[in-house]
Amino acid sequence: MSIRPLITLCFSFITLVLSAQCFPERHSTNWTDAWISCSPKPNPNPARDSSHWILFDLNKHYRIHQIKCWNLNDPDRLDWGMREISIDYSEDSVAWRSAGSIALERAPGHNRYEGAAWEDVPISSARYILLTSLSTHGGECGGLSEIRFAAEKLQDPVDVVEPQRAKAFSVKVSPNPFTDVASIVLEAAGTGSIEFQVSDLLGQVIERGSLYSENGFFSLRLPARHWKPGAYLFIASDGKQLVHRRMIKANDR
Repeated sequence: MSIRPLITLCFSFITLVLSAQCFPERHSTNWTDAWISCSPKPNPNPARDSSHWILFDLNKHYRIHQIKCWNLNDPDRLDWGMREISIDYSEDSVAWRSAGSIALERAPGHNRYEGAAWEDVPISSARYILLTSLSTHGGECGGLSEIRFAAEKLQDPVDVVEPQRAKAFSVKVSPNPFTDVASIVLEAAGTGSIEFQVSDLLGQVIERGSLYSENGFFSLRLPARHWKPGAYLFIASDGKQLVHRRMIKANDR
């Protein structure tokens, strides 16, 4: 009988670890210990509309058996909690498949909250997990307190050594110029989160969001079909440094 490790995602720390817990089952009532989105943005899965979403890069391929969610548990913001979430997965962040959706009850708003029951998910192999809000409990923002996956790591035939870790803070955009989609690859020393935004040359913010990684390598695909042709500036921060790159949206042919 094999033991399935838990991938625990605790938004107060934005980390990914195996066989660990943020706190035994119960969760904080503080909204700062949660993930919250109040600005819908273009979804990494082009089949979905702009929405509240969160993308996890697990850095390795996993077979995922179950998912457990804790809804937003701040007593003053319970209507921001998710009512229904879609689950998409991918091996390369380009081709996406659906693992269905799950429904979540409104959190109780007290510190005895132990989350929803484990839900079975049919994911045979994935590196990227995308959770998209289909509806909330009435609020314009959407949020979650914690997520855990019951999963087993898959062995890649060509991946026989531990992955390299990024050593410098850098960003690459390809292609550049681009038309429909801009692919961003970021490297940042250490682990944790990267905040990014894209603005035009007048300073108007076009896109913004967060990326999470364990080894310092981040990837992002920005659907740009709705952008006007011209120059844009991609800016990213790891909390200590800033890195930027000029991007050119070409005319559609």
